[in-house]
Amino acid sequence: MRKNRLSLIVILLFILLAHMTLSEGAEQKIPLKGNFWRSAAGEVVITDMAQGQKEISIDAKGLKANGVYTVWFVNMKPMMDMAGVGSGDYSFKADAKGKGHYTANVPAAEIEKWQILKVAYHTDGDPKNMKGITIVLEATLRE
Repeated sequence: MRKNRLSLIVILLFILLAHMTLSEGAEQKIPLKGNFWRSAAGEVVITDMAQGQKEISIDAKGLKANGVYTVWFVNMKPMMDMAGVGSGDYSFKADAKGKGHYTANVPAAEIEKWQILKVAYHTDGDPKNMKGITIVLEATLRE
């Protein structure tokens, strides 16, 4: 009798632990489509983290080698609005082969506010200069 109870408790703990592990690491993958350069492409991976946070991870290729890029949340309707993804200057630099990676943690509620994620190329290499930027990649977060 005691052995059966102990076995039941162990099984229940295992199920609870497995559920917590699977629910915390849930991923959503969204393709990044080239908007300016046909060779540019990538993927956004949004992963559930602890305490209402999500990790946004971007892998891109076909970018201008050693170019500077920033990452933005964008809404087009009912009016155009945008905000940087993450903190700091929201930027990353592509490597010599035109590959780039960016990771940021954001509140889950923040992602729900936005329709599109865009990656902008800064021709002068300054992520703070918004004049003359070119949107090179886009991912639809919601319709």
